Amino acid sequence: MSGIACGRKTVTTAGTRVQLGSSRSVDSVAVTALEGNTGVICIGGSEVIAASGTRTGIPLAAKQTASIDTDDLSDLYIDATVNGEGVSWFAVTDE
Repeated sequence: MSGIACGRKTVTTAGTRVQLGSSRSVDSVAVTALEGNTGVICIGGSEVIAASGTRTGIPLAAKQTASIDTDDLSDLYIDATVNGEGVSWFAVTDE
């Protein structure tokens, strides 16, 4: 049976990656940079970096979305170039 989960995550201190969510079985996740963001948010694995020049992962400007197939929400991390900016997310779950 499938379900739906959603949430919001911010990066308190730019340059310090944070896990998107706790361990949760999912099929896919759509991540959207918050409308009020002024910098770049990057989403990726535990090595994601948003800083220009060393950037890794998928960079998102405000209101941009990335869809990612993954089996566990906790595999995804975000980083930001501006303190307090973040994303909202929507997942199709296995629950």
